[in-house]
Amino acid sequence: MTIVLLSVSGCKPKDDFEKLASLDVPLGTPQSGEWLAEHKESGQTFEQYKKLKPFKVTKNSDVIYIQPIGDFNEKENKILDLTVEYLSFFYGVKTEKLKPVSDKIVPEEKRRLNEMNAEQLDASYILDSIMPKVKPKNALVTMGLSAKDLYPKPSWNFVFGLATYSKGVGVTSFFRYEPNLPDYRICLRRTIRTSAHEIGHMFKMKHCTYAKCVMNGVNSLSEDDRKPNTLCSVCLKKMHLNFGFDMKVRFQKLLNFYRKHGLTEDEKIILEQFETIKE
Repeated sequence: MTIVLLSVSGCKPKDDFEKLASLDVPLGTPQSGEWLAEHKESGQTFEQYKKLKPFKVTKNSDVIYIQPIGDFNEKENKILDLTVEYLSFFYGVKTEKLKPVSDKIVPEEKRRLNEMNAEQLDASYILDSIMPKVKPKNALVTMGLSAKDLYPKPSWNFVFGLATYSKGVGVTSFFRYEPNLPDYRICLRRTIRTSAHEIGHMFKMKHCTYAKCVMNGVNSLSEDDRKPNTLCSVCLKKMHLNFGFDMKVRFQKLLNFYRKHGLTEDEKIILEQFETIKE
């Protein structure tokens, strides 16, 4: 005999995602210059996501790899290593850093100077011609990380990151995140946010148009800084479908990371989410 527990009202108890939905913050009407004001996106429901059959952890494919591209100074290496640590908590799977590869593998015709007269690398070339070759056989996904600026195509000024929905590869840059400021937390918060976002795309998650979420699209650094380092309830449910992690364990690890590095804004949000599912 199957026993179904009912609440006082006669309804089934809410699951964790239904509880978290009460904390979702609607996006509101896009303002001029923001991503959704210039890119008409319909979003992606959980049911639509399930039909895409996203990558899942298997015994032969169980690691997220980060591929450093080019040279990094001491402060940049710190951000790189902390990003690897963070992603292991965010996605709940083993995350490892690969040996760096030289950015010289990007040909001259795929480089240019940006508006600050700094060298930019063609992110699309890295995505299509480099990342599939360096992706280990046991990789769930592999993301390149560069300290140099990126552009996705000649008509765009720059891009923070770029990823594929089918090949399980992507690339992110922290060039515009001010990695060499005395306070490393500024760059760290931005880098972990973009890295988690791009890896989300590799798992076939589209830009979130439902609520404020790390999967929101952005057009500028100021818009990016207004985006949280957390997933809304819908996107978290998508990710849980792939990884099946223990929700409370995940929230606790993220909370500890935010506290350790003084990311107080993110700590406040994740604590509220954690307390909500503990009830």
